[in-house]
Formats: sequence, C-alpha cells, structure tokens
Amino acid sequence: MTQVRHTAPTTDGSPYALHFRRTLKLAWPIIISRTGLALLFAVDTFITGQVSADELAGLAVGSAPMFTVMLVCLGAMQSTVVLSAQALGSHRLKDVGDIFRASIVNAVVLGLIAGLMSLWAYPFFLATGQSEAVATLSAKVSFHFAWGLPGLMMFLVGNLVLESTERPQVGMVVMVVANLANLALDGIFVLGWFNPAGPGGAVAAMATTSIVRWGMAIATLSALFVMARRAGDPHGVIGSPKLWLQSLVTLGGANGKAIRRMGLPMGLGQGVESAAFATMTLLAGALGATAVAAYQATMTVMSLVYMNSVGTGGATSIRVGNAVGRRFPIDLHRAGWSGILLGGLLSGAWGVLMIIFHEPLGRVMVEDPATAAIASTTMLMAGFFVAFDSMMGVSMGALRGLGDVWVPLILQSAAFWLVSVPMGWLMALHFGWGASGLYVGIGAGIAASLLLLVPRFKIAAKNTSSRWNS
Repeated sequence: MTQVRHTAPTTDGSPYALHFRRTLKLAWPIIISRTGLALLFAVDTFITGQVSADELAGLAVGSAPMFTVMLVCLGAMQSTVVLSAQALGSHRLKDVGDIFRASIVNAVVLGLIAGLMSLWAYPFFLATGQSEAVATLSAKVSFHFAWGLPGLMMFLVGNLVLESTERPQVGMVVMVVANLANLALDGIFVLGWFNPAGPGGAVAAMATTSIVRWGMAIATLSALFVMARRAGDPHGVIGSPKLWLQSLVTLGGANGKAIRRMGLPMGLGQGVESAAFATMTLLAGALGATAVAAYQATMTVMSLVYMNSVGTGGATSIRVGNAVGRRFPIDLHRAGWSGILLGGLLSGAWGVLMIIFHEPLGRVMVEDPATAAIASTTMLMAGFFVAFDSMMGVSMGALRGLGDVWVPLILQSAAFWLVSVPMGWLMALHFGWGASGLYVGIGAGIAASLLLLVPRFKIAAKNTSSRWNS
C-alpha cells in the first residue's frame, strides 16, 4: 500500500525562505495546469485569427459573456480547495472525500445552469450593439462554449482535490496532453488541414475545445480514483454508492451548503473582474472588428501571464488554509505575504518581456497589419501592470485561504465597476483612444483593487489570529 506523506510543519513560525520554497513547489505545476486552461483559448484565438478578423471578432464577442460565466463557476468551486486544505490542516483526512463528492454534484448542477444561459446569447449580442453578422456568429460560439462547461467543472474539482493533497502534477500532465490535442483539432477543423470541408473558423474552434474539456474531466477523475485506490483511499474520495447517492439527493449535504456559502462570493468575486473585461470587449466591439481583434489579442497574452497569479494564488490558498487548520498565526501571515510577493515577481518577469517584445508579439497574434499595430501598443501598456495584476490575484487567494470572501467581493466590485469600466469607456469612446483607452481603464482598476486588497489581508489575518487567542 502506498503511504500518504504529511509534510506540514509541526511548529509555528517557519522562515520566509521555507515559505517561498514550499509555495513555489506547490505553485509551479498549478501554474502550468492553469496556463494550459488559458492556452486552450489562446490557441483558439491565434488560429482563428489566421482565418480572418471577422472570425476572430466573432470568437471574442461570443466567448466574452460565457467566459465570465465560466470564471464565476470556477471561482465558486475554489471553496473546494479551501475546505480541503483546512480539513487536512486539522488532520480530518476523510472529510476530503465528503467535500469532493459535494463539489462534484454542485459543479455539474452549476455547469448545466450556466450552459443554459447561452440560449439567450443572440438577443443579448444584438442588445449590446453588435451587428447582425457578428451576433449570429457569436451566438453559435456561445452555444459550443456552453456544452463543454460541465466537463470543465468536473475537471476542476478533481484537480483541486489533487492539488490540496499535494498531487498537482496530475492536472499539469492532463493539460499538456489536452493542449496538444486541441492544437491538432484546431488545425484540422479550424484551418482545414487535411479536411475536405475546408476551414471552419470560430465555431469549429470552440466546439473542438469543448470536446477537449470533457476529455480532461474523464482523464483527471480516472487518475484521482486510481491513485486513491492504490493508496487505500486515505481521503475517502472513492466512497460507496450510498454516499454518492446521498450527496446527489442532498446537493452535498452540509459540505454542499458550505461550498455554496463560501463559493458564492468567491465566484462573484472572480466574475467581477472578468465581467469588467467582458464589458471592455463589448466596448471594443462597438469600435469595430479591428479594435476588438487587437483588444482580444492582448487580453489573450495578458490572461496567459495571469496564470502565474492563478497558480500562485491557488498554492497560497492551500498554504494559508493549512495554517488556519493548524492554528499557526505566524505561518498564516508569512504564507500569505510570501505568495503575494512571489506572484508579483513571476508575472513581473513576463511583463518585462511584453514591454521589450511588444511589436513582434502584436504581429504574431494577428496577421492583419492594422490590427497588429494596435495590438503592439496595447501589449506594451499591459506589460507595465501584469505584475500588479498578479499580486492582486494572489491577495484574493490568500484571503480565500482565510475564508474571508464577502469583503474582497465588495472591494473588487468597487475597483472594477467604479474605476476600471468608467475609465475605459471615457478614454476609449469619449477621448477617442480606442483599444488603448480600454487598457488605461484596466490598469486603473487593477491598481485600485491591489491598493484595497493588500491592506485587507493584513487586517483579516490579524483578526483570525486574534480569534484564536480570545
């Protein structure tokens, strides 16, 4: 029987150097896994851009609202890793299995509900000022995005449980294989390689990605069950048919309620920023196909860099959650601050590369010279604030580890809807800066959010420690 290793420290106050090493060790496979998620869409964007600017505009507009819905769902399920980490920190190993089953049930239900929203995509796009042609194409993209959501949600839950039990390499391997498969399928069905039917464009790009997402779910859950069986199922993830049925009927029971209670503000918090970016996409769509294509090209690169934040934020959530479970106040603070700094350093390095190579990046992402020229400018602008974007994201992760979810939601909402979107609208449409003006708004929102969230972590961590001593 495989033995389960427990590497958590037994005393409080580990040095910062150890926190950096442990966070990075846990973060790097998560970063690769989350980068793989973004890379699926990045490859779709790049290959669709080779077909035409109109197809790329349809992909961008059609994906924007569904991407926001997806991130809300994914954010809501982050409660899985927080609850699992706190249970492991308290040495309640079997609770992980109950949390897993509750999360799977909630993920499937949430994915189905979110997918149904695509049925109203066409009138929504018309109402937001898109042309008839763009609205028709974008609605088809939204539909094919939607039916892959339940598969993506189940993949995420399995992956979060693996990450919380310090086995993040599984998700990393699955994502590498998934991206290779997506690249091949895009080549065949989007560009028309060896395909008598010819290029399929944006609709084919999204349909193949949904197929890949279901394959990811099957592979990850299979790996989780096989590894659990070989180890004697120490966390109880396999369970009995009775336990699975009970979880289904009660929507996860007490753990399901905890997941929804904690996950709702987490999901909304994730969606606040994404919805702001989606609004920017719609504003870009009102500026024309060239502007939205340039905006999307830069946002794709920025999203890839942001995966440093998602991975480091996930690792920080786990490590802060472990410290909460063990009631180690010094480690709680150090795990949070080391993660925030690490996220900034990792994304800052990529930001320097974006600043130096903004022109070739613009030309690589889109073929049209006019679009590439705009994209190179927005790429330069984004390079200056991706490090702060990452620190903001990891701050959210540290707060999730504490279970502090409602106040960060309010702070995020204020930063992006009272600062970012109005500033983007003003600069892009009123002052005529175009796509560049939208990125002025995004940078302002990120700065405002970071200035609010970092002090919040300091306060929340101190309050958590004080409660243990009272």
